[in-house]
Amino acid sequence: MKAGIKISLVSGFLLLFAVSRAQLNSLEISPEKEKMFTPYMIWRHSGSEGLAEFKRDHPHDYLKELWYYCESFYIKKDYVKEGIFLDVSFIDITRFEDLRKESDEALILMPGYKDALIMLPSNKLIYRP
Repeated sequence: MKAGIKISLVSGFLLLFAVSRAQLNSLEISPEKEKMFTPYMIWRHSGSEGLAEFKRDHPHDYLKELWYYCESFYIKKDYVKEGIFLDVSFIDITRFEDLRKESDEALILMPGYKDALIMLPSNKLIYRP
């Protein structure tokens, strides 16, 4: 009985690892988005050299973190009638992290903008700082 439980646990762990690895390998972040959100990652890693070292030494972690800055939210265009266009590159998503919900998307309106920021729920994230 104990051997069966151990086999189940190991199998479950291996499956989880394989799924996580597949998710990382399937991440495709456009060079445009990478360039757009690199300033936030440079700040987080204490400069360009720190980020280059992090990217070289931890490529999967780099991709997960980049995904967080690029893909853990989206913009809903023309959500309100008045205001200006929201430039996605101005969004440091970490500033809004306390508004993220566990299992529902969070809608964030910013005064002066006609677009809304939609944060993916926590249970859909592959990375969170």
